[in-house]
Amino acid sequence: MLLIIGLTGINTHPEQWVKVGESEISWGYKTPYRINLRAPKGVHDIDDIRNGVQDIQFDLEWLAPVTTQEQVTAHFKELLENQLKDPESIKFNRVIIDRLLNKLPAANRFDHWQFYFSPDSGTAVYINGEKVHNIIGSEINRALHAAWLFRDPVTTSKLLTRLLKLGQ
Repeated sequence: MLLIIGLTGINTHPEQWVKVGESEISWGYKTPYRINLRAPKGVHDIDDIRNGVQDIQFDLEWLAPVTTQEQVTAHFKELLENQLKDPESIKFNRVIIDRLLNKLPAANRFDHWQFYFSPDSGTAVYINGEKVHNIIGSEINRALHAAWLFRDPVTTSKLLTRLLKLGQ
């Protein structure tokens, strides 16, 4: 019980997170947001982060003046469904995906969205500091983790910049 309380405390205190790297996510010619990868202070195991067995935070800073709710929904739907292996996985996780999509509003420039990924308790979603959803389900959480962290080699390298430099 104390461990759960302790982990919950980590998620709510931004000063306890260290920025590991950042990358901008583009949709063709448009760059809707910048994503920052953060790890708990003092915890810097690149293999654990890559394998999804360590708590991390994806911090999105929206850059476009306005991103409509329809664009946000389409983006997150594509992010998740592209990571699920087959149509059966998508069908199995449809309720979880739809619950998340229904919670996501339109985004304005400088809005901050945090996705606190925990391999044990799912992903807590905060929009501008307010908790709006908790994603439960290992397959969906792994899909979201992989969608950003392993988007492409350049994005992965940028998100893990600090840890890659330490390893050299």
